[in-house]
Amino acid sequence: MTELFGQVNKLDPNKGLVTLRMSDDDLRTLQKYHATNQQQVISVIASDDNEPTPKQRRFAFALLNDVWLSQVGGAWLETVESTRRHFYGMYEYYHGLDFGEFSLSAVKGNKSDTNEFINMLLDYTALHNIALSVKPLNELEPQEIAHWEYQCLMNKCCVICGKRPSDLHHLDTIGQGVDRRKTNHLKHRAVQLCRVHHQMAHSLGIETFLQGEHLTGIQIDERIAEVHRLNTK
Repeated sequence: MTELFGQVNKLDPNKGLVTLRMSDDDLRTLQKYHATNQQQVISVIASDDNEPTPKQRRFAFALLNDVWLSQVGGAWLETVESTRRHFYGMYEYYHGLDFGEFSLSAVKGNKSDTNEFINMLLDYTALHNIALSVKPLNELEPQEIAHWEYQCLMNKCCVICGKRPSDLHHLDTIGQGVDRRKTNHLKHRAVQLCRVHHQMAHSLGIETFLQGEHLTGIQIDERIAEVHRLNTK
């Protein structure tokens, strides 16, 4: 028996169908077994454990270290520990928590608060053009990726590596011969990419690129259109 792991993406009780997101390695293992044409039986164990995962904690601490290394901020950047305390305090203040109530520890913390804390750190790094030591798309929970996509469009930093300069890349076909400057861009999907990853998207094909990076794109709204000076009429 081989133990595989997956995250529930979609549940349809009426049809008895469950859609799972699995790692590439686990998916290839499952495909190998499936290729034998024998009926496969999978045992599913649902976890209600809400403590922060080791992956979440590593990512949060990596972001805190990146902020400290950047020295973009105030006196609270004196040490990594003072940087951590500053952002803990910010999170507690904006979420109405008591001092010392937020934690990334497995004992006191929880997944949902940790995800929101990570999003707060990513917002800060995007706003202040802080170099990241890890790629957010490799670390974020699937349900949190859209938040990062949106922030990258708003702050004009690459959704893959966080670097500037970068450009808005349209995912939906506007139409051959149509002047983009005169097109209403609202509700068209887009992602923000630096030149290197823009070229990679064209080389691989946009759909292959999106699937590989677990991206879906963000529908352009009034705020994104204003930042990028896109026509909305």
